[in-house]
Amino acid sequence: MSGVNDTSARVERITSAAVEHARRREPSGPSALLLLIRQYEAGCDGVGDVLGDALALALDRHLEDRTTLARARWVATFAAATRISEDSRLADAAHAGIDALSSAWPDVTVVDEAAASIDACLAAAQIVDRPALIPSAIDALERLIAAAYQPGDGVSHATSAGTRVRGGLADHVRVASALLTGFTLSGRLPYSMLAEELVQASRDALPSAADADVLCEAAHVLWRLARLHDDAEYRSAAVIAAGADYLTHARRLLARAADQLRAGSDDESLYALTAIELEG
Repeated sequence: MSGVNDTSARVERITSAAVEHARRREPSGPSALLLLIRQYEAGCDGVGDVLGDALALALDRHLEDRTTLARARWVATFAAATRISEDSRLADAAHAGIDALSSAWPDVTVVDEAAASIDACLAAAQIVDRPALIPSAIDALERLIAAAYQPGDGVSHATSAGTRVRGGLADHVRVASALLTGFTLSGRLPYSMLAEELVQASRDALPSAADADVLCEAAHVLWRLARLHDDAEYRSAAVIAAGADYLTHARRLLARAADQLRAGSDDESLYALTAIELEG
């Protein structure tokens, strides 16, 4: 139990730091804001006093983040914010982010970036009422798999023409996450089963994995697979890895991520979000 207690205490410290950061009106990253939204929804004291101003500040500065991964995280954050606020600017920012990401799908050749973009749009489409986006995002996911996946060798790092370079942990984890989201929306078992295959295929990349954010995302994917394995109806319909203990594996990855966190980084908040899911 001490490990769980240590994790809970760390989540509380990270949340308190995010609240204090927002109170000082310093810009927060997308994961820090998503953590505040989650904790506000859970009734955490003091979060509501700073969240509105923090979101308003983010609306002014998020466009400074130009990378695909950052944009995907902002889409997730602004979509989540629409659950707790009627400020139309938040929905507008989510829609604009979705449009920017989806319009770039034909040109994104780095597999983990493409997967994160598709995943964020699929998840946000449910929240901000963009049902027409879901089929096109599913199509983009299918195209990504066709271009990157090779049976027995996981996914490549890029979809551009040339020599195939096998993808690393980030590529496998983010494609697996997008597949699980696609399964949630479509019910297509091949998506979740391929996600599990990619998780299994990524194990050889774990010893060299160093990025805390990727480890946190990997832990979250494992948690999602663990939940599927707990569902008797799913187990009877899908082909699954026998004896897999994904929840224990997820906790180990999260502990590794904790050792690599930088104080005040947005990855700290991503860690806290993942820990809340695992221990909730």
